[in-house]
Amino acid sequence: MKLHLCVLLVPALLAAGCGPLDETPEPVPELVIDELTGQVLQEATTKYDMHRLLEDSDVTGGTGITPAQVQAFLQQQGSYLAGYTDPAYGKTAATLIVERSRASNISPLYMLARIQGESSLIQSGTSTNLSKATGCGCPDGSGCDAQYVGFGKQVECAAKKMRGYLTDLEAGRATISGWKTGVTKSTSDPCSVKPVNHATAALYTYTPWVGAYAIQCGRTTVGGSSLMASIYNRYKTAYPWTLDSAQGCYSGTVDATVPEGSCVQSSSDALWRQCSQGVFIGGTTAKPSNCNVSFPYCVSTRLGRGVPVRTCVQVSSTLWQQCGAEGVWRDAPGAGSTGVGPMGTCYAAYAL
Repeated sequence: MKLHLCVLLVPALLAAGCGPLDETPEPVPELVIDELTGQVLQEATTKYDMHRLLEDSDVTGGTGITPAQVQAFLQQQGSYLAGYTDPAYGKTAATLIVERSRASNISPLYMLARIQGESSLIQSGTSTNLSKATGCGCPDGSGCDAQYVGFGKQVECAAKKMRGYLTDLEAGRATISGWKTGVTKSTSDPCSVKPVNHATAALYTYTPWVGAYAIQCGRTTVGGSSLMASIYNRYKTAYPWTLDSAQGCYSGTVDATVPEGSCVQSSSDALWRQCSQGVFIGGTTAKPSNCNVSFPYCVSTRLGRGVPVRTCVQVSSTLWQQCGAEGVWRDAPGAGSTGVGPMGTCYAAYAL
């Protein structure tokens, strides 16, 4: 704004007055819309190394985060999800974010960042983009795969895909689109990136753009994978999370926190992982030799195959059983009507 000085030199000017102020409006910054998601991109105040966007523990940690903490965070952010229950699962958004993330050994905090970056649902008070919350099964330039439509399905899809990418990388393989730790590859910006850890290679597999929040390179009109780093670090300090569980590891397969040293054969990919210092490690086809307690698949004679822990099977007209710890079947008399057995909610139920 310019100051307008008025000097009254003669009486005639007194009647005329000084006239209107010469005001020049402050320029309004133009909104930057993400080319891929249609979301508004905030001005990048922090820049990230495009070769190391997040640490591996950022993507796979968060073992101490509970549904109650996520619920409180959603309420703090004024999110539509704070009051949402997915009709397909009968569970709240907070429960699904924790349960489906941990079932694939993915951090719920990372999942919150993914949801916000793809759909803005964490900070939005409306249900817009609910059916494509994580952008999973929604490739650039085309519509979303119908099998992944729905909030719970979106979270589960995103968690499973990240787990699959990390499993390949942990085994020394490239991901499905060719990303590999320590190997240079071009993004869609394009930028030449050499991921220094598994988390970064997995992020680029999910979203092959560097985007607007990196130091060296990136399309300014695309959020890209650098946006995940920006949101994750912002959310990490926005709430007093209990990131690590000193008592053990939360397992989505068991649907409970299991003790340190426990081994779980995951319902998502049938691989074995062991709880170590609050985090599941491994991802092998062979069961570790030093398990304090194990949760393997149970062999079902009736089904003719192995099934994950918590699976409920009706073996006679009057008897239901549920797969329990150490591969032992446990009687579950109410499972047929309630969907719950001694190990908790049935992972799946097979009636006669």
